[in-house]
Amino acid sequence: MALTDQELIEKILKGEGELFEELIRRYKNGVYSLCLRMLGNTEDAKDMAQETFIKCYHALGKYSREYKFSTWLFKIATNLCIDEHRKRKAKLMPLDEQLYMPYDTVSAETMYFHQTNRQEIERAIGELSQEYRILILLYHKEGLSYQQICDMLQLPMSKVKNRLHRARHMLKDRLKEIKEEESIWTAKELQI
Repeated sequence: MALTDQELIEKILKGEGELFEELIRRYKNGVYSLCLRMLGNTEDAKDMAQETFIKCYHALGKYSREYKFSTWLFKIATNLCIDEHRKRKAKLMPLDEQLYMPYDTVSAETMYFHQTNRQEIERAIGELSQEYRILILLYHKEGLSYQQICDMLQLPMSKVKNRLHRARHMLKDRLKEIKEEESIWTAKELQI
């Protein structure tokens, strides 16, 4: 009788590391398919799938039984692919665009507020739980469709839409809190 994922993980954590090959055998096709859909290149997908299993192996002690192993594993793959997308975008941006600052068209104050707002948004996204953060990143930053997200995370459309809706509301509420915190600090500074 075949061991469950949970039983395999327990044995691996107790020192039977060779059993990790069974987890790879079970999930290599799914992880590769996910990486291929996200990256669009077979070589990059192979590399990222391999990187996923390496990261999974090293983080196995942090795995929480409250989640299905496959969900946890696919989140690792998704996060690695998102990081790869970010690296690619940075590499593709021409150097003159990276260095260009439109001083003549935008005031220093406007540039400061734009940068501050972006930092606040990044901070608020980072504070979301992983299940919500990943949806915000995939939809708004990576530009994936609902269907692509469903396929990638193996979730039904209704769950993706509902979670994304909740994530947006949580993000909006957190940004309001951040603005209120800033206005309190500004008021205190003015009293000094």
